[in-house]
Amino acid sequence: MSVRPAGIPDAGPLAVLHAAAFAAPWAAPWSAEDFAGWLSRPQAIALIAEPAATPLAFGLALAAGEEAELLSIGTAPASRGRGWGRAILQALDQEAAHRGLKRWILEVARNNLPAQALYTSEGFVEIGVRKAYYATPEGRIDARVMARPVGGAGGHGRG
Repeated sequence: MSVRPAGIPDAGPLAVLHAAAFAAPWAAPWSAEDFAGWLSRPQAIALIAEPAATPLAFGLALAAGEEAELLSIGTAPASRGRGWGRAILQALDQEAAHRGLKRWILEVARNNLPAQALYTSEGFVEIGVRKAYYATPEGRIDARVMARPVGGAGGHGRG
């Protein structure tokens, strides 16, 4: 599996992949301009998986103080279930450790069971709930707030 840092030249392919990974009429996909602006931030942690010419998965995080905030992991629909999300998460974890960050934090929709399974298997635990955080066609849904130490990938925390 090939995972590498994403840069501003990846903004266009990332926008296409984001739209495919989160295809929903109520969700506004990020544009290439959105990605270019985000990727130019020094706090950005962005990775892309591309074993071929077309990116298959991506991960976005933000360094905030001593925390790494996981913003998004997305996988092309045809490539789901092949371990790309886990590879991205583990590579993000390595980069967060390299930057000296101490704790991961994320929000995940209560109905996003595949993402919750990945995060739980990687050592994340629920630390709170954000009521009515995400909009869906059926109304608003809660987000689980989850956290774990940086370096805890695969359930193997530090110290």
